[in-house]
Amino acid sequence: MAMLRSKAGSAWVQSDHVIDNIVRYANCFGGSRGPLLYLLSSTYRSSRGRLFKAAIPATEEKLLIRLGTSDISVFNGMFCWREYDWDFKPPPRVIVDAGAYTGLSSVYFATRFPEARIIAIEPSKSNFDLLVHNTAAFANIEAVHAALWSHSGALVLTDPGSGAWGLQVKEADPQQTASGSSDVASEQSVPAVCMIDIIRDYHLDRIDLLKVDIEGSEKEVFANAEAWIHRVDAICMELHDRFRTGCTRTFFKAVEDFPVESWRGENVLVARRQSSFVSLTP
Repeated sequence: MAMLRSKAGSAWVQSDHVIDNIVRYANCFGGSRGPLLYLLSSTYRSSRGRLFKAAIPATEEKLLIRLGTSDISVFNGMFCWREYDWDFKPPPRVIVDAGAYTGLSSVYFATRFPEARIIAIEPSKSNFDLLVHNTAAFANIEAVHAALWSHSGALVLTDPGSGAWGLQVKEADPQQTASGSSDVASEQSVPAVCMIDIIRDYHLDRIDLLKVDIEGSEKEVFANAEAWIHRVDAICMELHDRFRTGCTRTFFKAVEDFPVESWRGENVLVARRQSSFVSLTP
């Protein structure tokens, strides 16, 4: 009997997982097309990674989405669950999107705040190529192929097993770099930029909103933020202590003078002024 209950429980979990995925695909590709594409991606491994267009709700714009990847969940998070749906007053004029992935968050900001200038930073070449394509119709989005870090230089891109949306960066071993080791081959190496670089190179006086989703690198970025953080009015952050112990402590120490704090799912928003700058939606 215990074995039957265990099997029944496993079957229930599996069916619940399938239903959840069908809903996510339907949100991306439509009620009839979405389930068919989910069936394709779950049945034929070779179909995973194939590109299909998904329409942004309430617009005529379409984005390229890779089947069988985290693109599906990110699309849902941006345009269906509206993970960044805070209400800013006035609307942000300058947004820096660090960890822009394939451009979905940048496009969300561009459709929500069409007057804003958006700097989209993404280290992965495959993600960046899609970002460039997905943001091509938005003249206010500027794409930067780099990783946000504590200082400029070069980093190595690594995959801890989370796929395209969980890629992490680390500093290369100087001895490997000097010897040309395959561990830092060109397809794994990525330029690093710091916030001072972004502010200088893009002539930014202030940053109204800094969105950060960089898989643990926030620990390095915010460890010594005194040189630039006074130029930032609000920060939207996903913290990754599961990857790097101390991310949360480091971040909140850096933003001690940001009195506004609000959470939406895994994302926290901190801001300098509540009454005049940001009105939080319930």
